[in-house]
Amino acid sequence: MAGEFVPIPDWFAAENQDCGIAIADVTGDGTPDVVVLMVDDPEGQNAGLYRVGTALATDGSVAQWGPWLDIPEWFGWQNQGAGVALADLSGNGQLDLVVFVVDNPPGQNQGYFRIGRDLAPDGVVTGGWTPWLPVPDWYGWENQGADIALTTVGGQPTLVVFTVDNPPGQNTGQFRLAKGLTAQGAVAEWTPWVAVPDWYGFENQGAGITVADNPLGDGRPALLVFAVDNPGGVNSGVYTIGWGLDGTGHCLDGWSGWTKLPWGFHENQGAAVALRPTGGIPELVVCVIDNPPGPNAGYLQVLEIQTDLEHAAHMGIWRILDFGTEINPVHAALLHTGDVLFFAGSGNDPDQHNAHQFRTRVWHYPRPGFAAPDTPIDLFCVGQTFLPDGRLLAAGGTERYDPFYGLKDTLLFDPATLTWNALPDMSFGRWYPSLVTLPDGNAVAVSGLGHDNFLSVVPELFDHTTGTWSRLPVPGPIPMYGHLVLLQDGRIFYTGGQYGGNNGMRPSIWDPASGNVQEVPGLAEPGSRNQATSVLLPPAQDQKVMILGGGGFDMHSPAPALADTRIADLKAQVPVYVPGPPMDHARMHLCAVLLPDRTVLATGGSGMEEMAHAAPPHAEIYDPAHGTWMHTGPSRVARLYHSIALLTPDGKVVTAGSNPARKTEELRIEIFWPPYLFQGPRPDLTLGSETATYGGTVTATVSGAIREVNLVRPGATTHSADNEQRLVDIEFTSTAPDSLTLTLPDNPALAPPGWYLVFAVNTAGVPSVGQWLQLT
Repeated sequence: MAGEFVPIPDWFAAENQDCGIAIADVTGDGTPDVVVLMVDDPEGQNAGLYRVGTALATDGSVAQWGPWLDIPEWFGWQNQGAGVALADLSGNGQLDLVVFVVDNPPGQNQGYFRIGRDLAPDGVVTGGWTPWLPVPDWYGWENQGADIALTTVGGQPTLVVFTVDNPPGQNTGQFRLAKGLTAQGAVAEWTPWVAVPDWYGFENQGAGITVADNPLGDGRPALLVFAVDNPGGVNSGVYTIGWGLDGTGHCLDGWSGWTKLPWGFHENQGAAVALRPTGGIPELVVCVIDNPPGPNAGYLQVLEIQTDLEHAAHMGIWRILDFGTEINPVHAALLHTGDVLFFAGSGNDPDQHNAHQFRTRVWHYPRPGFAAPDTPIDLFCVGQTFLPDGRLLAAGGTERYDPFYGLKDTLLFDPATLTWNALPDMSFGRWYPSLVTLPDGNAVAVSGLGHDNFLSVVPELFDHTTGTWSRLPVPGPIPMYGHLVLLQDGRIFYTGGQYGGNNGMRPSIWDPASGNVQEVPGLAEPGSRNQATSVLLPPAQDQKVMILGGGGFDMHSPAPALADTRIADLKAQVPVYVPGPPMDHARMHLCAVLLPDRTVLATGGSGMEEMAHAAPPHAEIYDPAHGTWMHTGPSRVARLYHSIALLTPDGKVVTAGSNPARKTEELRIEIFWPPYLFQGPRPDLTLGSETATYGGTVTATVSGAIREVNLVRPGATTHSADNEQRLVDIEFTSTAPDSLTLTLPDNPALAPPGWYLVFAVNTAGVPSVGQWLQLT
């Protein structure tokens, strides 16, 4: 029966130091066979032995087992990991046997592999053995399991080497690729070691790795990593899947959560995994060594693989990447080059501030790798907005800590050169200010603490053609990081959301030219909208704004967060907030992201200020057309203060950051794949031009029937506030099969000048990959 542990007969060792398993058609009869490796640990010299079992069945049984065969010249009195893999490396039609071992001498450990060429059906190596070859730059002085697997990456035979490092404290699982492996053991390129994210276990008693080739049909393998956790009491067997193994040595589509297997062993001395082909989804085969009092025993177990794809079409999925942000991304923006800009300045660390160590990173999404531009001032807690040419305007920053004084500085980040460039200063210092772009491409800066720690109430206007600032009429004490929305009549709506208290300011519409203010009543609990979030609901033509959640502002006696939402129709003659459907979870520190299918993702946050244990387990998606919320799949990283979320051109959402205490930085990146990515083929979209004028047209080539076309402004977010993002409906006509003519909006207050992503959404609600268009 599948799932039961089946004994491997004639297991003779009383003590072992790991095992290995590989599955392939060794006998050439078209059925999967299994090769099992054992590391025997008697007194003195260890020994490595293997045997072939023919016709591995789905219940773990084997038709016939061959004898145990010695691996010649085995070495090591103490081994801390081993593995075995099979592939035809020479291309002569015969399988080659790759054997791997971790030696544990005094001091630094070392991993080695060798290749037995031309494996006969009875398991005998007929073409000779290569020497033992060292794995360069071995990881770990103590290891608690290791394994290997073979696959093809970029058309090259590739050996995947995996080990568990056992330092004091939390263990880590590490893997790397040996690309271009030959039957002689030569390697064209070794990739760096990569950590499996969120490793499971402080003590492990075995681990394994295997590869599923091309599981999603995109030509990229997936890694399945297995570990035996050894807490007090019964052990646990768990696995995680890394999707989209790339030639960089990273799984670019991220890692699923850990799945527990039926277990029951109290002590293990090794484990390994392989895949049994079925013609469909392969089965997982686990080889494990039980270590009871007395002789050991080896077992096989065959199981169905559980993936995160089961409910993906309804709830989406979350996956953690195997590389991090390098800095805590207090600020984030999607650049029109496709890069993601993270910057933190001193990052809530006075020591960094005093040492003038200010930090920016540019992520070349989605591949690993970051540029580190020079950051000339402390861009910690600035305001930010995009200018018409795609450069990011950053105003303010941190002059000093405790009490905080704001800088008057203004910088522009240039996506083409990846540089910060200084502009003339503002008249007022601003720490925690808000910026928003106007219909003419100029920008307004409001609020923020000045150089004297008092609120700078006088707004300033930035002229993008001259790079200079001028003062505007005062609308009132708009609070720090007040949420601002540009309306289609050119006025600005302060939604009632902000960082901290509201200074007595109520939601209001402000005319920056005249200074006139019109209050918008109806916001429940206006004093508890600290680190709420606000969005202009899609499409922007409806002029409806939603404020979501928030909490109280009292560092010594924090108040619970709200699940409440309110919606204001700003097209109404007398706008007023009315109740919206509440979220399923109370949230503050949350982010809201407009998705290209015209829904809204509310993600992150906590039910109480800076309390990770109160973070909701799920994000939520709001459908404005039906006024309903739905849960997403579970996420794993609590996103609190100084966290961000951004839509990417491929329709996914990047979440990063969290900084609940000074010098406590969350560097993990977790990606949300919305449900629409699993609801059928995506339409193709190609634009006839990268630029368009207001009221002008652009031709587009598309595939399939199109429901709607959207213009989405890229996000620039910090502190639960993103004044940039908006989704604008584009009128279109079909002029020929697979051809559309897009008519751009004629009102720059509806879509301020700048770069946008164009998404075509088909009749199934599946969006294309976004294409960049500059609206001028």
